[in-house]
Amino acid sequence: MSLIQIYDRKALLEIGFSDIRKYHGELALMAVAVGFRVLQEALKELYPEQPPQRSAISILSGHAGPGFRDAFEYVTRVVTRGAYEVNIHYPRGQYDPYRPQSYAFVIRDQAGPSVEVTLQPDFLPQVFYDYLKQGRDNSLSPEDTRSFDQLKTDLAKQALQLPAEQLLEIRRVF
Repeated sequence: MSLIQIYDRKALLEIGFSDIRKYHGELALMAVAVGFRVLQEALKELYPEQPPQRSAISILSGHAGPGFRDAFEYVTRVVTRGAYEVNIHYPRGQYDPYRPQSYAFVIRDQAGPSVEVTLQPDFLPQVFYDYLKQGRDNSLSPEDTRSFDQLKTDLAKQALQLPAEQLLEIRRVF
């Protein structure tokens, strides 16, 4: 698994998935892994020549969850810098049948170019959304909780191993 390289002023940082996982914990492991891959691919597309400065990046997230937020914050500090916006009604990546929540993300450079990165529609199985709904309804049994935790772990591993085009759709937007 390759690292994300990003500058924090003059210091070149190399950040791996395991770093973000330590920061976030285990709650939303699938989202942390997908968020890591979203940034990895978006930054390659936006900055093919050299790693960017953290301060040059802003993010529009279609997902309000803590896993994506923590992945984006750890790498770019967008939340701390006030350069992070959430719009759960973002029109692309609306896969959850129970509520508005987008699995699309727009990563912007302060100079203007942006990329939209959307999770492939078939990555998350229906049972994932069912478990999320049960969690919001406080109706997860202990067995459901164990199964959901295992599913999130399995999906995180899969997200880290899949070729980018099987996990994400990446397109330039301006």
